[in-house]
Amino acid sequence: MKSNRQSDRLQEVWPFDLRVFAVVAGLWGLCLAISASIPAIDVDLVDPIETIFAGVRFNGYDARLVLMVEAGIFAAIAVGVFFRQRWGLLLALCYMVEVVMSHLVFVIAYLPMRSEWENVRAVASQGPMMVLITLYLWIRACDLIFDRPAPDELPRPAPGVSRANTGRRDVAALAGGGK
Repeated sequence: MKSNRQSDRLQEVWPFDLRVFAVVAGLWGLCLAISASIPAIDVDLVDPIETIFAGVRFNGYDARLVLMVEAGIFAAIAVGVFFRQRWGLLLALCYMVEVVMSHLVFVIAYLPMRSEWENVRAVASQGPMMVLITLYLWIRACDLIFDRPAPDELPRPAPGVSRANTGRRDVAALAGGGK
């Protein structure tokens, strides 16, 4: 019974900005699905479809398939986070770590090629934003994923007892010489 109360408590304290993140993730998944399906109707675009996943560049039909998989991942993240499920936050964190590592691998792998410097510069300029998004998710989700108590639920010392005194008594009790 205690775990049900605990999960209810966790669902109540999820910050509003994570729901906004879920909506943005869902919209991004929709954009990826649309961008992957537009060339499928046999329209020649000026720029062929291209994407990077796990540090590997994909073009053409392979890129469409990768974009559809990424759209599915973002849709799952959106559903999981919007409905306050831990797996949604874990999926979002794992995916964002993969994106950061993918950008890093791409930059390292293609940096020696002079013809790719423009693409390397574009991907490298996206790196700091990906790191910030990942850090934002970690900061907002760490307590929710690992079931840490909220700051207002931490045990507080008795009224009239200062924190300095409680620390000294604990150390003295551990040393065996305290009251």
